[in-house]
Amino acid sequence: MSAARLLGLYRFIFSALIALASLETLLAAAGGHGLLALLAGTEIAGALLICLRRTQWLGAALLLAVFGCAQILSALHGEWPTRFLLYAASALLIVMMDRTLMRAAPTQ
Repeated sequence: MSAARLLGLYRFIFSALIALASLETLLAAAGGHGLLALLAGTEIAGALLICLRRTQWLGAALLLAVFGCAQILSALHGEWPTRFLLYAASALLIVMMDRTLMRAAPTQ
């Protein structure tokens, strides 16, 4: 399997898992946690946007903003979960690896 196909598979799995987790958060926040609902909705949008090459940078930016906010909110509650750092690293890996593969591709 080529590197581009592997990246595409990873991008799809990452986006699907982030969107699913965000949907769970959005449903749980329906009881009145407006900030959580806003973050979850933004995260879903970012997960969908990162799936398409034309919008992947906007999607990554949205995801990084959400992960940063989630990290801050967790820290304010006395937690320091590393999962948000892992998610951010994955989003950056997707867009940077795609960029690298596009530059390495032979022009026709």
